[in-house]
Amino acid sequence: MTVRHRLAALAGAGSLALATGLVVAGTGPVAASTAVPSCRPAQVRVTTGVAEGAAGTIYVPLVFTDRGAACAIWGVPSVQAVTAAHRPVGPPARNDSIGQMPARHVLRRGQSVASAFGVAETGNYPAALCHARRAWGVRVRLGSFAGPAYVRLAVSVCTSQASTHVQLVVPGRTGVPTS
Repeated sequence: MTVRHRLAALAGAGSLALATGLVVAGTGPVAASTAVPSCRPAQVRVTTGVAEGAAGTIYVPLVFTDRGAACAIWGVPSVQAVTAAHRPVGPPARNDSIGQMPARHVLRRGQSVASAFGVAETGNYPAALCHARRAWGVRVRLGSFAGPAYVRLAVSVCTSQASTHVQLVVPGRTGVPTS
């Protein structure tokens, strides 16, 4: 099953998990994790995971790893394709999680959450509507928890319309919700 199919099949699982309690990355629901402070940018490392393709889109996990004491993180990262000089290329990634409630993830040192970042094949758009351009990488920010971080990721994006999209962070390093 491709990443896109897994994301679609499991999209509702996040809402069910949220209704049953908070989520600790890799350990399941917990009842009293509110005493854990929010992550700070200095303690969260942003990297990419293994890319997969599906139906004209490449999905690249954006991985957020705790490098310090236990902390909480949640939300949808803002992602912008950039040049090597960190100037924007095209519109920012579209949030595909609008209407979904973010789960609060408590990370211990070395644990990760990830978000699926999708890059549509620019050749699927009419050239006159896309105006494709190569990007050096992406600028990633996750609320006040992480970033801005510049991650090397050579991709082609449309400059006249959104050809990238991003989803809520989920436990693990793949960006795919688990059941």
